Amino acid sequence: MSEVFTIDNLIQPASVHCGCQVGSRKRLFQAIAKDLVDPALAEDEEAIDQIFDALVERERLGSTALGAGVAIPHCRTDRQEIFGAFYTLAQPVDFEAPDNLPVDLVFVLLVPRDEKKAHILALQRLAGLFSNPSNLALLRQANSDEALHALLLEIDAGLTSNDADRKFA
Repeated sequence: MSEVFTIDNLIQPASVHCGCQVGSRKRLFQAIAKDLVDPALAEDEEAIDQIFDALVERERLGSTALGAGVAIPHCRTDRQEIFGAFYTLAQPVDFEAPDNLPVDLVFVLLVPRDEKKAHILALQRLAGLFSNPSNLALLRQANSDEALHALLLEIDAGLTSNDADRKFA
């Protein structure tokens, strides 16, 4: 993997979802687990449950909400490489965010159990992307999966090295 880590390394057009109707964090994690299960295991309830349980367990350690309506739930899985998905929610859900605002922008990461470097690079890149309020406003205005995917890549391409190296508080 190159030293320059981009959002394009994490998502595919099919892993971007605009205006999802979920109603709660639990329902969101259920939808994520079904969406991100290995396609070869799509009918395997146990594989779906493993992703759901890993997301819930990680969230028990502390909220993955950053504030400003953004959360980055992430967990370790049996996947062979880091993989992400992005969701905008039709109705924000409670994520116990530090600013007490509900979340409507969710970037989820599934990380291989033994991966460390890509995990940190991905979180840093996402912190840079989500730290700019104008980026958040643009993402909230997207009205289709395709437009949202293109916008994510456009915003990511415009990140400066200072933005991309931003650390989580």
